[in-house]
Amino acid sequence: MDKIPLLMVILKALESSLGQTYTEMDSLLGHLFNKTRYNKYLRPVENQSHVIQVNFTQYVKTIEHLDISSGELLITGYFEIKWTDEMLTWDPALFGGREKIQLPKDKYWKPEISLTDGPANEDTSIYGSGFYPAWTTYQGVVMIIAAGSYKTKCIVDTTFYPYDTHSCYFQFIVSNHDSTELMISSPSPDIHFSDFKENGEWEVKSTDTNVMLVKEKNIDNVGIPMYQSSFLLKRRSKYEMINSLTPITFMLFLNIATCFVRPESGERTTFAITLYLALVFAATSLTETIPRNSLKVPMISYQLLTVNLINTVGVLWSIFIVNCASKSAADRYLPNFLLRMITKRRQKSKNNCKIVPVENSVVSILPVEGTDISDGDITTQSEEVCNGPQSANITGHEVAEVLDTIYFWMIIICIILTNVIYSAFSYQSWFS
Repeated sequence: MDKIPLLMVILKALESSLGQTYTEMDSLLGHLFNKTRYNKYLRPVENQSHVIQVNFTQYVKTIEHLDISSGELLITGYFEIKWTDEMLTWDPALFGGREKIQLPKDKYWKPEISLTDGPANEDTSIYGSGFYPAWTTYQGVVMIIAAGSYKTKCIVDTTFYPYDTHSCYFQFIVSNHDSTELMISSPSPDIHFSDFKENGEWEVKSTDTNVMLVKEKNIDNVGIPMYQSSFLLKRRSKYEMINSLTPITFMLFLNIATCFVRPESGERTTFAITLYLALVFAATSLTETIPRNSLKVPMISYQLLTVNLINTVGVLWSIFIVNCASKSAADRYLPNFLLRMITKRRQKSKNNCKIVPVENSVVSILPVEGTDISDGDITTQSEEVCNGPQSANITGHEVAEVLDTIYFWMIIICIILTNVIYSAFSYQSWFS
């Protein structure tokens, strides 16, 4: 915690507390804390029917940590607490002009304020750190600076991880007086961040403070004063996007590349399985960082499930295509749309036609003057034959190529839709 601002507060509090003698200070403390006139267990007001007003101001230095799994938020800061103690007044002229003193620890009355929603088995008092210097002026205005680290529970919503936002509440309650004896007020409606150090993972989007009464059901107009401060924290998602989600998205597009590995090469199935294992490893690493919360399952979990499904289909498809391409001819009935696609592919191919001899055909070639062709030479007649859309003439390799084309476009559409749907919901949450 940065101690420079606290040091400035302390020096300012002590700026008028120097220059007196030991005897004068001893007399002043003896006067103020005389057992016959001061009792730290009683509210320091002459008229005990009056309500003490306590001003409560919160300063936050840094967001230390937010544990999504447990929902615990840890912050570091300090509280400035002020009230008027009618028993701690004196005439400066009688004590060497002393106008302000630092109060001895645990010798004076102070409001006991505790964190209601803090962890169990921990000291939830705001004075639990042991650092709470206090001063008072000759007019009885007391100020305490209570510094330390404070922990609370948050309402965790990981639906749009890593674009998630979370609401956290600190509730501080007065444990030694009710509203008929003490009331808390907040001079400032906001939490102070004058010396705040930014957290690398979380951004403080907004804050709010509120003073309320915790009332009993059977008691009217009487309650326990409570100060509540709220934080809305938004994750800084750039790190997660660059180091986790983007690589998985790029690797997912590699699934399309399996369509360009020829089945007869013998490497297609190996490539598909290697890609599948790589994506499983990357997805498992990302899963380790995803909050474990089944009440609101993160959308990214469904996205990773879709990624796994696409890769599983990719491996099975590669095995099917290799098996299909290994057949010399199509041995099953082919749908008309496949026949049409194969016909179009053949028409675009340069080798779609071939020259074959015509059976039982002989052509006599007559000698021509000036040539070396002798009389009686013969040749067979030939014709150009083009393969038509007959399933008997179609090879398994041609079927595999057409099916790969269909798979190529289907997998592109699935990948784009998966990313667009996830991004649309995530960005809507991010900019809301």
